Parts: sequence; structure tokens; C-alpha cells
Amino acid sequence: MEISQFTDIDCLKEKVLGIRQSYIEDMVNRLCSFESKMLDKKFHVYWASSENNLTDMILNLLPEPFYNRFCFDVPQIPAAFLKTNAIKNIPIIDIENGNQNANFLLTKADFAVVETGTVVLLDKKSKGCFNKIPNIFIILDINKLVNKMSDLETILYVKSYYQSERFLPTDVRLIENPYRQVRTNKLQLDDKEYELTDTNISIFLYDNGISKIMENNVLRNCLYCIDCGMCAKVCPVFAYSKEYTPIELVKSNCCSNTGNKVREKTLLCGNCDQVCPVQIPFSTLLIKEIENNLHVNSSAASGVAKTFSKRKKLNKMNGSFRRFFFLKKLFGKNKMIYNYFKEQKGTFFNLTWLQNNKKNE
Repeated sequence: MEISQFTDIDCLKEKVLGIRQSYIEDMVNRLCSFESKMLDKKFHVYWASSENNLTDMILNLLPEPFYNRFCFDVPQIPAAFLKTNAIKNIPIIDIENGNQNANFLLTKADFAVVETGTVVLLDKKSKGCFNKIPNIFIILDINKLVNKMSDLETILYVKSYYQSERFLPTDVRLIENPYRQVRTNKLQLDDKEYELTDTNISIFLYDNGISKIMENNVLRNCLYCIDCGMCAKVCPVFAYSKEYTPIELVKSNCCSNTGNKVREKTLLCGNCDQVCPVQIPFSTLLIKEIENNLHVNSSAASGVAKTFSKRKKLNKMNGSFRRFFFLKKLFGKNKMIYNYFKEQKGTFFNLTWLQNNKKNE
């Protein structure tokens, strides 16, 4: 059932923006409240500042020095886990089929709710493993919380609409208390006696540069992201390189200050600005970083950024000579972007321009 048949999606987008702003602007207090609720429920809570800190913390919690049986359900397994003998990677499918067992599951939360102390997992591959593994480690980015359960519902509506034009994700798992597991070695079918034990669940509140971004009132806009994936769908550079989505580029640059690299990985076409449901000003953020970085190294820094920011100039460059000169000057060393533009027959791609100048069929 399509959400757009019943709901004003633009109205929902405005609500989501307000929800994200409300949490981000009071993040410290909300995180402390969330931690308190989780501890009351007998969850273990840890604070991790970086990937190295996170992996060291997890490795130090393991009971054995070698071959702890781990099941991973994360977008990317941290490199440190792949280089150590402390962990043996067990495929999720083998756990679900009962062919192997594991002692630990590492996964990443999509959201959490401060009011109820609830962790939210969406469409996880390991959804059939949660009652089979005694220890669960959950990574939660500190910007991915919402204040109330009603806020979560609104965000999931918008996120799911942009991903699939449906109301909700296929599988929504709400973890409010530790799971109860049946200990099979104590199971007695005849007299129906069995033993239950609580799953050990550890929550890692993960900073990973977020606190640094929070220090800048402009850059913190990128923390509103709800992971709908729309910026990646419309980004011509990501379509070619598969390296950075626009939101990944913004966050990475905010943390590492690599403004020169930003120039190589964005066209500043503005497509991501147009589709973002929480109005993250991608182009503004990227231009700001380009200017900040190049200002130290070149007197022409602001001029380059201003050229990029005036997208009308990009869309007017239809003449082959002007196009060639523009590409050679700014992207001569970046063959991926240079070849992309050479292949275009019409104007430079920008959603707003295309919509405003679409010919009547």
C-alpha cells in the first residue's frame, strides 16, 4: 500500500525535520537519559569514540584469547576484526540453518527511542539469529536517536516511502528488554520443564566524529540524516565511482578536513539538495569545506567555490568548446568525472533545471 495515497508526504517531511532538530540540539541530555534507561533494564552500555576504540573495547570484552565464534551483521566489518585470531567469523546463514553456532553477534542499530529505551533494527539479515546467540553487541551512532516512539513512526514512514513507496520497512525489530533464551541442555520435554536465561546485550554508543561535527552550527545539519538513500540514487559521481554517497562525503570531510579531495568527488550539481527529505544543504556544506581548505593554499579558492555554487553556469555550458575548457580546467586530472561529462549530450544534470526546462511531450 502506497503511503502517498493517504498522506501528504511534504507534511511528513517537515515533521521529520523538526524531529531530527529537536534531538540533535539537545543530544547530550537525551543520550544521558537513554543510557540511564538502558542500564535500568540490565543492558550493558559503553561509549566508543572511534573505530579503533570500538574494536579494542569489544576485543577486551571477549572471554577467550582465540577463536571466539562471531556472527557479523554490519555494513562493513571493521578491519581490526579481520586481522585478529581472537575472532572466528561464522556466516549468518549457517546459524539460521543450525549448521553452526556462535557466541557473539555484532550488528548495528538503525535508530533508538529515548523515551522508552528502545533499540530499533530494520531489515537485518540476522533476524533469525537473535534467540540463538547468547551475546549480542549493538553499535548505535549517537545521532541516530529520537525522543519519542511517535517520532520513530514518522521517520520510518518517510524513510520507507523514499526507499520503496511503502508504509514501513519489511522487518522492524524493537529491542526493549534482553531476550529470553531456552537452554536446550536443560530442556525436558516429558514434564515440560526448561530453563530460561537472559541474552547479554551490550550497546555501544558510537561517536565516530559526530561530536566534532556538533561543534559547528552549519555542519551539524548533516546529522539530521535518516539513511533514506535518496542522495546516493541521484548522485552521478557515486553512480560512477561507488566510493562515497553525498552524505558519506560530507561526514567524512567534516571529520578529516580533506577539502581538495571533495573537489574530486563531487560535481555540486545540487541533485542531493533537491531530494533530501530532511533538507540537508549538501552543496552548501561541501562548498564551505572547499573554501575552508583551499583558502589556506590558494588565493583563487573562493572563486572556484563560487563557480561551482552558481549552477546556472553549469547548465548553460552547452557549447562544445566552453564545455571542454571548463572540464579541462577543473577536472583534467580526474578522468572519471571528466569522461562522465564528455559523454553527456545535453546540459549538465541538475534535477531542478531538468524539471523547469522539460519539454512538453
